[in-house]
Amino acid sequence: MDLGEKQMLGGQPKDAQMPPAQILWGKTCQHLQREIGAEKFASWVKPLHLIEVNGKAVHLAAPNAFCRDWVQENLGRKLTRAWQTFDPQGRAIFVKVVEGQIAPGAQLADAAPALTSGAEASADANHAHSQAPSGTPEQNINTGFDDFVIDGSNEVAYAVARQVSQGNTAGFNPFFVHGGYGVGKTHLLRAIADSPLWTQPSKRVLFLTAEEFVYDFVSAVRERQTHKFKAKMRALDLLLLDDLQFMCGKDASQDEFFHTLSALTSAGAQVVLSADNAPGSLSGLDPRLLSRITGGLMAEIRQCSLGLRRQILERRVDLLSREYRGLAIPSAVLDMIAEEICTNPRELIGALNTLLARTALIGQPVNEDRCREILGDIMRDPSRKVSIAQIQNAVAAYYDLSLEQLLSRRRTRNIVRPRQIAMYLSKHMTTCSLPMIGGRFEGRDHATVIHADKQIASLMASDPVLAADVKAIRRELMLGNG
Repeated sequence: MDLGEKQMLGGQPKDAQMPPAQILWGKTCQHLQREIGAEKFASWVKPLHLIEVNGKAVHLAAPNAFCRDWVQENLGRKLTRAWQTFDPQGRAIFVKVVEGQIAPGAQLADAAPALTSGAEASADANHAHSQAPSGTPEQNINTGFDDFVIDGSNEVAYAVARQVSQGNTAGFNPFFVHGGYGVGKTHLLRAIADSPLWTQPSKRVLFLTAEEFVYDFVSAVRERQTHKFKAKMRALDLLLLDDLQFMCGKDASQDEFFHTLSALTSAGAQVVLSADNAPGSLSGLDPRLLSRITGGLMAEIRQCSLGLRRQILERRVDLLSREYRGLAIPSAVLDMIAEEICTNPRELIGALNTLLARTALIGQPVNEDRCREILGDIMRDPSRKVSIAQIQNAVAAYYDLSLEQLLSRRRTRNIVRPRQIAMYLSKHMTTCSLPMIGGRFEGRDHATVIHADKQIASLMASDPVLAADVKAIRRELMLGNG
C-alpha cells in the first residue's frame, strides 16, 4: 500500500459511536467553512437545513431550486466528503427544495439509527449508490443526454456513451472518456447511469469516484471484509468510475481495481471510466490497467469552442426560465460571458449562476455593465494559475488536434509546431521546471523543451501569423483557465 492508503487505514476508529445528527451536521459545516471560505459558506451552505437522516441517506433542505442546483453543481462532492469525515457509515446526501421557513424543532425528522460496523456501513453506502446512481449531490439535476450540448469537441464521446446507455457495448468495454476539468465527463457517466436500460430494478449499477473506491477498499481491508467488497463489486452489471487519476500511485487499490475490471469485463458487465488525461499520460497508472483500458475504446472531450460555450449558456437560461418566469438575459451579456470565460461548461455555468444570483433573481437589472462589475475578476484576472495540462488542451483545441496527437512522437510539421508552442507556453506561463515540463510531454527531456522555447521565440519574431496564434492561445488561457 502507498502512504495515502496506509494513512486511511488508521483514519477512522473502528468502534466510533454515532453522534447526534445535528452535532454531526454542525461539524460538517465547520469543516466545510474552513475549506470553501466564510463568504461562499454564508451564501450557499448556511441556507441549507438538515431535515432527515436515515439508514442510507442524509436529506438537506434548500430554500429554492437555484440554491439547490448551485450546491449540487459546485459543492456536492466537497459536501459529501465533509459529511463522511465524521460519519463512517458514508451515507449519500440529497438536497431538495422545501419552501417556507423550517421550524427549528422540525429540522430533523428522525434520529439516525445505530452505527453498524465499518464494513457493513461501507456496503450500505455502496448499496445506496447502486440503487440510486443519480442521487449523489455532485450531480447536476440536468445530466441527461438531452441536456448535453454537442459539437466537434465532444461528439465522439457523446455517441459512444449513447451506445453504452442502450446496451450496445461490443468493442466499447471498458469505455474510457478523458478531458480537462469540467468539460462534461461526469455528465456523460451520469447520463448512462440514468438511462432507461440501466435504471431497471434488475440491473446492478454502481457509480462512484476513484477516491470512493479507494476509501471503500481500504475500509474493507481495515475491517478484514475484503471478501464482501470483492463480491459486491464483481456482481455488478454496470460500473461507472469517475476521476481515475486519483487512484494513480496507490498500488494496492490499483491492483484490486485491475482484478475487479478483469472480472467484470470477462463476465460481460460494462465498465465506464473517466480521467483528466489520456491513459498514457496518467503518471503512476499500473501498466496492467493501462493495457486493459487501451484495449477498450477511448474518447476525448476537448476544450469547448466559442460556439459551444454560447449554446451552453442559452440552454442554461432556457432551463432556468421554465422555473423563473420572466427571466431574460440580453444576448450581449451571453456573448460577453461566452467570449471571455473560455474554460469549461462547469465554470461557464457557475459564472452565469453567480451573475443571476446577484441580479435577476433579486430583482436587479442584467446588463453588460453589471456583468463586467460582478464577473470582472473571473474574466480578466491576470494572476490566474495555468497548468501544463490546460496549456496542452488549449493548444490541441486551437490546432484541431487530439491530445494524443499533440503528445505523440510524430514529427510531421502540423504536429511538431503546436507541440513546441505548448512547451514554450508551459515554460513561460507555469513555474514548472524544464525536466518537469519535458516529463509531461511523454517523457521528453529538458533539452527538448529548451530547443522548443528557442525555436518558437525565433519564429514569433519573423512569422506574424504564428505570433498571433501564440498570443491568441495565451489570451484564451489567461482569460479562462484557473
